[in-house]
Amino acid sequence: MNAGNAGNAVEVRGLNKHFKAHHAVVDVDFDVPAGGSLGIVGESGSGKTTIARMLVGLERPSSGTIEVMGRDRSAPARGAKERGRRARELQIVFQDPYTSLDPSQSARAAVEEVLRHHGRDLSLTQELVDQVGLTERQASARPRDLSGGQRQRVAIARALAASPKVLILDEAVSALDVSIQAQVLNLLTDIRAQTGIAYLLISHDLAVVRQLCDTVLVLRRGRVVEQGDCATVLDAPAQEYTRALREAVPVPGWAVTA
Repeated sequence: MNAGNAGNAVEVRGLNKHFKAHHAVVDVDFDVPAGGSLGIVGESGSGKTTIARMLVGLERPSSGTIEVMGRDRSAPARGAKERGRRARELQIVFQDPYTSLDPSQSARAAVEEVLRHHGRDLSLTQELVDQVGLTERQASARPRDLSGGQRQRVAIARALAASPKVLILDEAVSALDVSIQAQVLNLLTDIRAQTGIAYLLISHDLAVVRQLCDTVLVLRRGRVVEQGDCATVLDAPAQEYTRALREAVPVPGWAVTA
């Protein structure tokens, strides 16, 4: 691949990941436009989290290419400087914020640590705390003293502290109850509008994908079954597997059309 389309924050071509005889990801292609949002959906074991782990560098592709902001990520970073640059381009928010946060740090300290690591002004801490809707009391609290939704807000603020161009959300609201999910999704929508960040959402919940994403990619056993405009694919799926996936996830307020 060349230096990449200037309109894309992420470009993936021919991506494969094999674990011995198991082919977890098979010949996957997709783009995430700068400022855009792509949802990757599929049942458990479909390969969607493996893709996220390859993008963030926790797994190495067996073959294929990954570009973020026009730079190749198919091989591990060489040295601390390269790792830092990659972190400033792409961050990830995991499903369980409690396990991803340092239990000894307050929310404010967690954000400040990232700002300091990337050489950014610590005065941005308050801006980030405000951006994700944490009160002063919550910003001073440790993870054990916060609710699940509040902890996820901390995780989002910490990821944004690196000022990334792309944010991967790996089932980032699936552990939250429906009302808190709605609050966090509205927050993410507002942040994208304010900052122009691109989202790559990993989810099994089609209602969440519909709310947050412009385009969607459907995976089955590591292969792309269907992809395209989110409303088109979810309202009128071309593939039987996508129709079955849609019908298998009943959500209050989710109107399944014919």
